[in-house]
Formats: sequence, structure tokens, C-alpha cells
Amino acid sequence: GWIYGLFCTERRDPAAMPGDQSSAVAQCGIARTHDLKHWERLPDLKSPSPQQRNVVLHPEFVDGKYAFYTRPQDSFIEAGSGGGIGYGVSESMNPAVVDHETVLDKKMYHTVYEAKNGLGPAPIKTEKGWLHLAHGVRNTAAGLRYVLYLFMTDLQDLTKVTHKPNGYFIAPEGEERTGDVSNVVFSNGWIADQDGKVFIYYASSDTRMHVATSSIEQLVDYVINSPEDKFTSAETVKSISKLVQQNQQFL
Repeated sequence: GWIYGLFCTERRDPAAMPGDQSSAVAQCGIARTHDLKHWERLPDLKSPSPQQRNVVLHPEFVDGKYAFYTRPQDSFIEAGSGGGIGYGVSESMNPAVVDHETVLDKKMYHTVYEAKNGLGPAPIKTEKGWLHLAHGVRNTAAGLRYVLYLFMTDLQDLTKVTHKPNGYFIAPEGEERTGDVSNVVFSNGWIADQDGKVFIYYASSDTRMHVATSSIEQLVDYVINSPEDKFTSAETVKSISKLVQQNQQFL
């Protein structure tokens, strides 16, 4: 069968004012191969959104169709009215056409994914649900900050988020905070071995590559048993206090 590669295309915005050399249009490019040597370029993904980034192909067919995780956005950089990580299906990959996008993981005020968010690698299937690794962006006094977070969706209903821990899973630390685009961690790949070990590949500040190791068991335990974000300071303090009390027995 075919192996598909999805990537972000960037083309100069035809509506850009004279002298504007930064405005661009982002879409999802698609290529396919049988042998990883010879590639065929397919038409870009068509969707209702003005621009697209961080599009991911679901690893299984859904009712005989191709399922995509999208990130609808208004402009090249800003998500704008694009609400978060979207989901849609297409009858074909040539051409790939998503007529409707359902936002399954919304960006949220005053969180690590308040400005925008997007899926990283394709989700991993577990007994408890589909495990997702995504990036979240927050606008701070020091500029945009990119972190990674995890969530889980239902095995049957891919638009239903069943578990989502609060805060981030990986954030830039130490040397990871400096580089071409500072204060950023970003992931597009992870590998789950047959023995359950997981290798998480991520980049820091658009400058260097890293790999973190974990396991399906650890990641699922973290996602299912970590408190969800309460979205207010008071409720968050209560949640943390409860967690501390529950862990007293292990000290």
C-alpha cells in the first residue's frame, strides 16, 4: 500500500501589500510513496479553513474513510477564530477533501494552549483510548512559549476527549530555551516498540533535536490519573492540595 507524508506548504500571500515579504499562506501538502525512495506529489488538502498547519493523518481508516486532525487558522501565524485541533474525514487522498471540521481540543484562555495548539505525531492506540501528543502556545511577556501536552480520545468516537491532564508534559528547560526561535519545544514523531517502550522525538528552539523515553504504561497512567485543568486559581489550588494529600502515604 501507500505510505503518505503530510507537511506544511508555505506560499507567498497573493494579497500581500507591495514590500511585504513576510505574509504567506500555509496549507497541508501531501506526498505518497511505496518504497520511501520515489515520491508522488498529490494536491494539497482542501478544507473549509483559510489556512492549515499541523495536519496529521489518523493511522486507521474510519468507516472506510481517511481521517485527518487539522488546525484551522485565519492567517499564516495567528490561529484567530480557528478554535483548536480539528478533525475531519475524506473519501480519498487524491484529492483529499475535508468538507467539515469538528474542533475536538479547543484553545483556552490563560492555559498553556491559549494562543493556539496543534497535534504533533499521529496518535498511539492503547487499550484505554487514542493517546495524543500535541503542542500548546501561550503568549507571554517574553514572547510565544511552546510546550507539549498529552490527551486521550475515545477509541470509537475520535472527537471525544476522555482524559486531559492540566498543564504541560514537556516544556523547554536549560539549553532548550535558546536558539533560532527561543522558548520552544515541538514534536512531530514518536515510536512505540512492541515491548511498550516509547521514544518521543522533539526539537528545541528550532535548533536541536532530542529524544525522551517512556512507556505506554507510564503515559497512559499519567494521562488517566493526572488532574484536569480547573481553569481558575482557586480550583487549581484545591486540585493540587488533594493530589499532595493522596501522595503523603508514599513519602
